[in-house]
Amino acid sequence: MRAIILASLALAASPALAADFPFHADHLVPGERIVTDVHATGGGPQTGAHDLRVLRHVADNDWERLLVGLVDAVPFNAINPNYLIYNRPFYAMAGGTVVGCWRNAPENPSPPSKHPEVSTGAGTGHILLAGNHIWIKQADGNIALYAHAVPGSIPASLCPHNAQLLTNKAVNGGPTPLEPEAVVNGGATVVAGQQLGNIGNSGNSSEPHLHVHMVDAGNNWKPMNFDRGQTKSFAGNTASLYGTWTSLKGNALPMARILIWPPYPVGNWTYNGIAAADFQSFFDHFVDSGMMADTISCHNDGATYDTTWVPAQGSWVAEAGLSLPDYVAKNATYVAEGFHQTSFFICGTHTAAIWRK
Repeated sequence: MRAIILASLALAASPALAADFPFHADHLVPGERIVTDVHATGGGPQTGAHDLRVLRHVADNDWERLLVGLVDAVPFNAINPNYLIYNRPFYAMAGGTVVGCWRNAPENPSPPSKHPEVSTGAGTGHILLAGNHIWIKQADGNIALYAHAVPGSIPASLCPHNAQLLTNKAVNGGPTPLEPEAVVNGGATVVAGQQLGNIGNSGNSSEPHLHVHMVDAGNNWKPMNFDRGQTKSFAGNTASLYGTWTSLKGNALPMARILIWPPYPVGNWTYNGIAAADFQSFFDHFVDSGMMADTISCHNDGATYDTTWVPAQGSWVAEAGLSLPDYVAKNATYVAEGFHQTSFFICGTHTAAIWRK
């Protein structure tokens, strides 16, 4: 096994105004990925929307949405906390100002059933179809919706509305909520990557998930272009956990049924016990997340690898799975090109090393 990454121009900034992904890889456990599908077509405001859920890999043709040990059938799938994504945090895709929100609407207690007051029909109180949600007007003038949060998880510092139900009939909103009770004037400022709340099952939702979409001031849908993150086809609900993933690099999510491997926040990370067969996939994922390898150590004659990562800067090269003669030759080549070795590890017949300029 060899893993070779040249990281310099490959880490150039993505197109302007590309956003952070609203879910972070550090909130996935090994074997989990995000799934999404085509939400709507026809050019309406939600054409570019995505409903994000967590799946865990059992086999390439068997991905489950519930906690380990639970059967995806009643009564287990009728309990919100049994869903893998339930109560995990979500984050601002871009900075901006809160222009609408709700934070204390009751959840739908038994998926797929919905709370009676989700209906916009007769009643004394009503729940917005977005449930507990937040609208953020971004610096580029577009307005992003994050919907269906856990009651109370959106901080009061971001959302001043504390009632459970609307006084009046709920109306399906536009870029700023049409319900006057949910509008926020002079709202709080948020920054990209700031936690906004936790993922739940409130409003017009049949199971826990995060709904996101973006529109302009005229309520026309706008694509959400993501700075980092990787995707692969999930056609037929079948996909390998590792293998080849495609980096977004400032593009929108494909309009198809896909899996998403969201990026790690840029920082200092440790990821150990990576099987040799999966090492390249993990390596590519951390590079896509904006990091560079700081140390790579192998164990059991290259059967597994331990790694540490730091924010990427400058040019660097990492190689793993080399024989000692190959390492000697590579080291001479990279030194001649102006690199210096920063990490070296040998286990049995396998060698791993990192060079930087």
